[in-house]
Amino acid sequence: MATTGPAKDLETLRHEASTLKAIAAAASRTYDRETWVRFTLVFFPVPFVVVLLRLRIETWGYYVAGALFILSAMALYRLDGVAAARRDRAVQAADEAQKAYDDARAVRID
Repeated sequence: MATTGPAKDLETLRHEASTLKAIAAAASRTYDRETWVRFTLVFFPVPFVVVLLRLRIETWGYYVAGALFILSAMALYRLDGVAAARRDRAVQAADEAQKAYDDARAVRID
């Protein structure tokens, strides 16, 4: 009966590590997918409108477009930082759980 406790703990650690690894993989896929959308929303609309209206836009319009471009790039940088931090936390949690499982397994084998 004494071996049931550690074996169960080892199995719990393995299950937790695999669950957190799946969550980290999903967070990475979500981050990659959303990053392309964010970059497209920043780097496509403003330059496209400027190119589209280049013959009809006044001088001040270029300044406005430049300011919009810079503001949208700053917003992207901020959003991307938050999303990257969320992904990094998930990956770090999975790595720590895997390390805890590996350490517990090494102790059990020794």
